[in-house]
Amino acid sequence: MAGRVPRSFIDDLLNRVDIVEVIDARLPLKKKGREYWACCPFHGEKTASFSVSSVKQFYHCFGCQKSGNAVGFLMDYDHMEFVEAIETLAQSMGIDVPYEQGSAPPRPAQGLDAMYQVMEHCTRFYQEQLKTNQGAIDYLKNRGISGQTAKTFAIGYAPPGWNNVKGDENWLVETGMLIRKDDGKQYDRFRHRLMFPIRDRRGRCIAFGGRVIDPEDNPKYLNSPESPLFHKSDEIYGLYELKKAVTNIDRIFITEGYMDVVALAEHGVHTAVATLGTAINNRQIESLFRVCKSLVFCFDGDAAGKKAAWRSLEQCLASLKEGRLARFLFLPEGYDPDSYIGEFGKDSFDSQVEQASTLTAYLFDSLLKECNIRSLEGRAQFLDRLRPYFAQIPLQSLKDQILAEVEQRLGQQIDGRMLRLLGEDKVEKSSIKGRLPEQHWTPTRLAINLLLKKPALGESTGTHNELADSGIKGVDLLLKILDFIHDEPGISTQNLLARFSGDDHEPHLYKLAVMEPPVENDESLERMFADCLQSLQKQYIHQRQKQLITKLQSGEVLSEAEKQEHRKIFTNKN
Repeated sequence: MAGRVPRSFIDDLLNRVDIVEVIDARLPLKKKGREYWACCPFHGEKTASFSVSSVKQFYHCFGCQKSGNAVGFLMDYDHMEFVEAIETLAQSMGIDVPYEQGSAPPRPAQGLDAMYQVMEHCTRFYQEQLKTNQGAIDYLKNRGISGQTAKTFAIGYAPPGWNNVKGDENWLVETGMLIRKDDGKQYDRFRHRLMFPIRDRRGRCIAFGGRVIDPEDNPKYLNSPESPLFHKSDEIYGLYELKKAVTNIDRIFITEGYMDVVALAEHGVHTAVATLGTAINNRQIESLFRVCKSLVFCFDGDAAGKKAAWRSLEQCLASLKEGRLARFLFLPEGYDPDSYIGEFGKDSFDSQVEQASTLTAYLFDSLLKECNIRSLEGRAQFLDRLRPYFAQIPLQSLKDQILAEVEQRLGQQIDGRMLRLLGEDKVEKSSIKGRLPEQHWTPTRLAINLLLKKPALGESTGTHNELADSGIKGVDLLLKILDFIHDEPGISTQNLLARFSGDDHEPHLYKLAVMEPPVENDESLERMFADCLQSLQKQYIHQRQKQLITKLQSGEVLSEAEKQEHRKIFTNKN
């Protein structure tokens, strides 16, 4: 099955996919140290021994020894075939899978294709209806939405009545466009509403959001239900349009609704998105951070907006890696981005954005409102409330900044007791280390481990083919790895490991890959790898010298090549 999809595509896909995101969507992970952990889904256990590496992009269970990349996880966890797992990952990234000529697999997704066609038909139908409904047109005009912007977002109109949407009724029910009653009768879900198509990463309509025109109608917003095409917690409104409109994305605004996204686009801000009527989750935040490292959460200044902002902060913490920035913008109560720009202008809005609170400032200001830090009890209360948020942050430099801010706010130096109150002790980390395998290093094992950590180490080395006949344990595997690296410069760890999929060496390689080499930085990494190769070379030469001497002592005549080899060894030795 693997040969049906080009290897180059699989490599590119594995480099794009974040295995942490893939697994966390199915199995909640908890970050401890540099890795993510959970109880293994492949064998029963009470203590988490299932590790996922965001750096190396693979998982490994120290209990059952099961390992693999994102593709392997889907195959084992979701019981998928290889090609099916590839297609699932590709779909999540919004890209098509190429197949070698004549090798495309039978399509089990004919139903999905039919549903996509139904949703596209509905999109066009609603757009045509908008053109003839003056009330809907006037509503958009009054909100300052031009015809071009409405076209960009494919905004339409669902007319009044119960039986306007036509097509295959089964697929219309399956996608949520029709509601089927117990007696078998069915009717339109959306009536007399502005319709906002919700598109996936490939631009295909997968659902709709419907907004009332008549303020007396309820609910204000109505979304499509969950369907085979639409999973609300995974989607973000406006992300497809954003990527299509902007090449260099400097920041992304996360707003509260469809109209905010559309209105901001009308005012020239094309980098806004919105959640789909629910609080944003960590998977959605990770998706946005993969597009842009700077996020601005833009909320109304009312109680609901502040609640949504705090929820967003909680979901952001675990995603704050190097270079990522989250800020929080609160508009004056009673204003959304559209109404604010309409009244005060875009320049004033831009000024508000520049003054938006950083995540840490918002965190501190919110917690300090609840605590009187002038008292000892209040300081302890503040640290206690800060602790669960502090513990979720993976970036040590940000933690250090927070500790410095704590010192400044409390007016006292951080001591051991305060660190313990923040959960900054070594107990949990040492318990994780206790699950790591005992590391017994030989030059061969260490060389392989270093190559798995940083494949580029092998690009400038020679082939070392002379070692092939040395008989040194593990050298054949080392040479095979070096061959892959020489043939494919720039190969990543996950792609290098993927070359051994199904190979007898695969389990051993994953065990080696999870071990941490005894080095502190890249410079010592390179030096240690060179030392490993030199040690193996010396071992081979010593071995070869013994073989030649034994041959001479037995009275055998050396060949001319062997004589030259013997002279070279003797010269180098002296």
